Amino acid sequence: MFSKAPLEQGMKRNRNFLFENQRIQLFAVLSCCSLAVWTAFARLAVPPLIQSVYRGESFSLLNRLIQGQANAPVEYYLEKWDVITGQVLLGIFIFWLAALATTSKPFSRRFVGEATPGTLGAIRMWVCTILLLTAAWDNLSSIALLPLDYHLDMGLMKLFHAFPAIGYDRFITSASSLWGFQILTVLLLFLGAIGLGTRIVIPLCAVSVLVFQGILREVSGFWHQNLIPDYVLIVLSFTPCADGWSIDRLRKIYQGRPVPDADKPSPVYAWARYACWVPIAITYAAAGFSKLRLRGLGWVSATNMRALLYEQTLYPRAGNFSISLHLAPLPDFVFVFLGVAAVMGETLFITALFSRTARRIMPALSIFMHVGIVFLQNIVFFDLMLLLLIFYDFTWVCNRIAKWLNKGGPIQILYDGSCRLCSRSVRILASADIFHRLEFQDFRRLNLAQFNQEHKLELIPDALEREMAVRANGKVYAGFEAYRVIAWALPLFWPFAPVLSLPGSSKLGKRVYSYIAGNRYDLLKCNSSCLADSSSAIQSSAADTMRYSLLYALIVAAVFAVMGAVWLNRIEYYPFTSVQMFTGNHGSVVLYYKTLAHRESGQVDSIQLEDTLPVFSINSRYEELFELCFGEPEQIALCRKTLSILGSAYNKKVAPAQKLTGLEIQRWVWDFGASPRDSKHGEMDKSFIGEIPASGVHQQAAANKYED
Repeated sequence: MFSKAPLEQGMKRNRNFLFENQRIQLFAVLSCCSLAVWTAFARLAVPPLIQSVYRGESFSLLNRLIQGQANAPVEYYLEKWDVITGQVLLGIFIFWLAALATTSKPFSRRFVGEATPGTLGAIRMWVCTILLLTAAWDNLSSIALLPLDYHLDMGLMKLFHAFPAIGYDRFITSASSLWGFQILTVLLLFLGAIGLGTRIVIPLCAVSVLVFQGILREVSGFWHQNLIPDYVLIVLSFTPCADGWSIDRLRKIYQGRPVPDADKPSPVYAWARYACWVPIAITYAAAGFSKLRLRGLGWVSATNMRALLYEQTLYPRAGNFSISLHLAPLPDFVFVFLGVAAVMGETLFITALFSRTARRIMPALSIFMHVGIVFLQNIVFFDLMLLLLIFYDFTWVCNRIAKWLNKGGPIQILYDGSCRLCSRSVRILASADIFHRLEFQDFRRLNLAQFNQEHKLELIPDALEREMAVRANGKVYAGFEAYRVIAWALPLFWPFAPVLSLPGSSKLGKRVYSYIAGNRYDLLKCNSSCLADSSSAIQSSAADTMRYSLLYALIVAAVFAVMGAVWLNRIEYYPFTSVQMFTGNHGSVVLYYKTLAHRESGQVDSIQLEDTLPVFSINSRYEELFELCFGEPEQIALCRKTLSILGSAYNKKVAPAQKLTGLEIQRWVWDFGASPRDSKHGEMDKSFIGEIPASGVHQQAAANKYED
């Protein structure tokens, strides 16, 4: 008799081979078609449209997109379109190449794995919390004081300026409007963190943060803090991130609707998690490879590293933690080592997407790298140090905490299983019990006599019908007291637990509980869809795993394509970036600035511009101002105007003796190669003083506007 196993294995291999061939052929056809369609559209449809828009013969909405016709010929815009056409073609090619790799079964099995709904929900909570903290810390309304011409061209934000009808210019010069938008952004991020209305809220959060950060960059230049968390938020908008750790999940459980099993891993959530990792890893790799592409191995030279560290240390930032100048006597190989470590840490981060070992090592090394950057360059990447934690699974931490908390045994809850309101409440409590501290017993199905005998209790059915009972640490608590014990046991209720222990809370709590318990059969108007049995409340929803896995594999491919094309084409157009940070060539010459205060008392001393407008209080967002002060005549005029505004804002916060009459910007140059031991760190090259009138119409009006 012949075994069927080899035959079945052979048939399975043949099916897999045929499926793989069909997949490759399908992607080849789709890639050729998409490239052909885009080429035809870009070559045949768009150039005539550009020419008609240039002549002002198209829709008024489109005509505004091309400005300055008198300064640039139509060929200039056609050439720009040719560049965009090539960039999109490259992106389409990368997309189908990445899709071919990510949709293969070996890729999913080796690199993606499985994850639970709670893992994805925790990522949503963490990312929203990071962005919420940074958004709440900023002071967006202070931007209203700055003149409109101080705002920079910041990528997609230019579209808001291009259409006056939407009133964007009025919006960014109104302190109350900016304050309201900041409150709205914080509120959306809070709702995203707790997972309420997640399907709508998360996309709104992504857009709101994108605009919020764009407004900040318009007055401070293109910096990279908080950019990657928003990339992750955009990815989360396409994922079922409400299936874990969300109010939406608890609401479904309360209503008796099916939800995915919280403890059951699935490729769907693993793919969504992997899609969140991709923009982080690519951004780090892009930063490292940009340094090598633009500077080569010369970037890690001792001279270049000294220049980068010295320059950032000498910039007039508040709270300077940098120790770089103290490292100056050290030999060159120390600085070479720092450069090699930085480049390798960034370029090798991409391996975290393809190696479980790298996934454990690279995020931790990057966190240490950012800590080093704080002390070597005085730049704080607070968002990234927190964001990198999403690469780790903290289930073991929860298990350790649960083991420690459960040393005294479980908290036993006896409830009325015939009460639908009680059963729904139990489903909520069971879902929120992340440390597995609660043990639920329907007293109507329980052998109460045996239970009393085992635990030396005297519980009676009549009392359990009136009030829920909780047994914890050998004691029994009933009614409101029982809920107070539960509140201290579940992290979800920890913010409210102290309130339940305040003086007088017991009396009020018992009255509320008695009312609800006495009317529990009337409070919940239930129909045939209600589920009374708590065991049937949480079930895995029947999801088409193959379909969703394919969708997220294509999302991963799209992220690879967009970010890869951006890097290859060296695009710096907010929010797109090829991360060309610190890639300039300074040699051994360091250019930096000093800021001085000319006070009414006649004293001249150092001042931090962080102390002027609140919007400048983080990571020296005023650096763009320095270049204006030593630029063309119109730039110098804008610098003078801006310094006057900054000085007026500062004068409103200080004592009369400390008020300013002028702000001085000094430009210093230090050739540390020629004078490595110069205690003054170079010589002043130029100086600019912006006067601050004691009382002026413009300054007073601006100050009043900010107060409003």
